[in-house]
This record gives sequence, structure tokens and C-alpha cells, in this order.
Amino acid sequence: MAREQVLAGALVASLASGAGCSRQSEQTTPPAAAAGASTSAPTPESVVQLTLPDLTSVAPPVQKQIRGANEALSRSLADGSASDLARAQRYGELGNLLLAATFFDEAILCYRHAEALQPGDARWSYLRAHATLRKGDRAAAAQALEHTLSVQPDYVPALIWLGDTYLDLGQVDQAQAVFSRALTRQPNSAPALFGAGRAALAHRSYDEAVRHLEQALRVDPRATVIHYPLAMAYRGAGQREKADALLQRRGTTAPDLPDPMLQEADVVLDSGVAHEALGMQALRRQDWAGAIQAFKRGLEFAPDDASLRYWMATAMIASGDAAGAEREFRAVIRANPDFANAHFSLGAVLDRQGRKIDALREYEAAVKAAPTMPDARLRLADTLRAQGQLANAVTQYEEAVRLDPTRPEGWVGGGQALLALGRTDAAREWLARARRIHPDRADLAQLEAQSR
Repeated sequence: MAREQVLAGALVASLASGAGCSRQSEQTTPPAAAAGASTSAPTPESVVQLTLPDLTSVAPPVQKQIRGANEALSRSLADGSASDLARAQRYGELGNLLLAATFFDEAILCYRHAEALQPGDARWSYLRAHATLRKGDRAAAAQALEHTLSVQPDYVPALIWLGDTYLDLGQVDQAQAVFSRALTRQPNSAPALFGAGRAALAHRSYDEAVRHLEQALRVDPRATVIHYPLAMAYRGAGQREKADALLQRRGTTAPDLPDPMLQEADVVLDSGVAHEALGMQALRRQDWAGAIQAFKRGLEFAPDDASLRYWMATAMIASGDAAGAEREFRAVIRANPDFANAHFSLGAVLDRQGRKIDALREYEAAVKAAPTMPDARLRLADTLRAQGQLANAVTQYEEAVRLDPTRPEGWVGGGQALLALGRTDAAREWLARARRIHPDRADLAQLEAQSR
């Protein structure tokens, strides 16, 4: 489901050591020991005894977080002066942690208790729907989302999620109706337009699908997941050239969906991977200092995590700390000599400092570790050409364009190297191939003219 990428970014569901693998119960102090003590006389369902799942499979700091939330809930239920609102909040806080730790059944139970205490608060059925989606039960998730909308009919994110869920269930007419409701409220919502376009495509209403999906892409051009269904809509509408061009750019980034209700439930588990996800969110916001802080915090929990250290170094580059980035990239490489991206990024740092020989060595190491990485091939080719190693550069350009012919810089660099070698016939043939793929590139046209 396209929207699952939004959920993944909103609720950080990460553990340091395979969270959620076991589902045996861990006995805890019964939070319902004081059932009936509430002055507002909650229903029996709302104070039923809870037990935590077996937490031995999760990182100790995460265990501490979850047990702390459970203890806070127990105290609230035992406090005769605690309001239903306070108790529902405690259930919700525990549910959020359990959801992030992928204990879906237990999270759903927590949200049900919160919902019983506060039936007029749409948050609880909405979060229950997301836990149910994560569990993989789309039919139950659709019911929970329908209930959310009965409480808060104008909440557009719930409409989007419900429409997506209907599509996954094959209920295209229902999905179309829900996306239409969302567009009535937010005509320029990229997620709603994306959903409406896919629903139209499922109905083979190709012109309508094209209209919605093109508008979605105009609203959110970074949403590369739109490319594939739009290409299919173009193909259905007989516009094959547009379809073929778009298929080369297909991606997985979903349209941005602001979701305050879900964002309020954000939790970060005390694990390296969770803080890595937080750092990646900061990188996307271009919050370099926040990203560095998140990655450093993650390294406190997982000091040997090469990915955390790599991304921290990447954030350091963006913040202008080249020395710090070089130090961290080298630390990654010492521990993981075949970490191709670390070699490539270290090469870029050295290249920027004018240390061309050292940079060349790192680019060669990146290509050796990851022979199918087009960026490494291109950077190696450019560096070889700058060092006068033209024949070797041509070999790397050939590999680069074989791996990714859509990158014009590979064709340009290869053409320049061939011309510098005096291989005009080969350059002419090379540039003719390049022009068929990139007919509008003026630099390729100029090189082609030089080859005649």
C-alpha cells in the first residue's frame, strides 16, 4: 500500500534486536486491580486486566520504556481520582509504544480500552486502524477507519487511508467515493488525487486517471510513486511515448500526507535503528544538527552500527564539517572495508579538498565493493579523465551508461574522453546512441558536431 510509507515515517517501528518475534505473555501488576475505583464508573471493558507481551526479544532500553508506561497505567487505574481522560491517555501511551515495537495485538487492545473510556475521541479508533493495518488485517482496519469517520467525518487523512484500504480490498467503487469526499474537502491534496487516479485506473477510465495523477504530480513532484500508475494511464489512453518515458523514472516515494492525529502518537524507541529513522527524518527536513544529534544518540545504543555512523558522517558533510565527516567515514571503512557508499562518500570529501589521488583510490574501492553502482562508476570515470587516464575513463563510462542509460553525464563524459583520445568514429557512434536517449541535450549535440 502506498500510504504504508507514510505510516513508516510517522510511527517509528524499530527495535535493536528483532522486536516482536515472540508473543508469549509476561505477567505484570494487574492494572485493573482498582477496577471500580473511578468516580466516573467506567465500563468493565475499559479496566479489564492487561498483561504485557514477552519483552525478552527486544532491547533492554525498549523493555524499560514499555514497562514504565505500563506502570504509569497501573497507577492511573488504581487512583480513584483519575479521570477517564487521564486513563485513556495512559492506555494510548502504552499502545503507542507497543505499536512502535510491533506488538500489534497488544497495541490494539490498549486502543480499545482508551476508546471505551473516550468513545467521542476519534484518535483511538484511528490508531487502532493503523495497528490493524500494520498487522495486515485490512478488513478490520477499514471498519476502524469507518468508525473514525463516523466520529470525525472531515478528517481527510482517515479518508485517504480508508480509500487506500478499499483499493487493497478490491472495493473500487467505495474507494472512489471516499477519495471524492476527500477532494471535496481538499481539492489539491496530492494523496487524494493519487488515490482518485488509481481508482479511475482500476475502472479503466484512463483520461480521468491521467487528469488526477498529473495534478497529483504537479502538487507533489517528489512523489515518484505516482509515475508508474500515471504511465499505465498514459498507456491506456494511447500515449505510449509519455508512458515509456515515465516508466524510466518510477519510484517509491509516496505523496506527503500531513496527519496530525498520527503525528501526536509519534514515539521513538530507545534503540539504534529507531534513532536512525529519526535522523533520516531530520535529513529530509535539512535539519543537519538535528540529524547529527539523532545519529549520535543511536550510536549510544548501537556503537557498532555502520549505517548510523555513515549517515551521521553524511549529515556532517551537509553541515560543513568535512573533517568530522572524513573521520567518521574512515571509521566505517575500518570496521567494514566493503561498505561501498562510505568509500564513495569519503572519495567525494577528498575530491572536494583537491586530494585527487586519494579520492581516486576511494572511488576504485567503491566500484570494487559495488560494481553495479552507477554513481561510483561515473565519479571514478570523471576522476580518471581528469588525471589523463582517458582509456580507463572510457571503460568506466561504458559501464556507467550500461547500468543507467538515463544519466546524461555519463554520455557527455564518455564523448569527451573519446574525442580527447582522437577516436572520432567511436565518439560519433557513442554520441548518436546518446542523442537517441537524450535528444534535447544541447551539450550532446555540440559534442556530436565536434565529432564530424
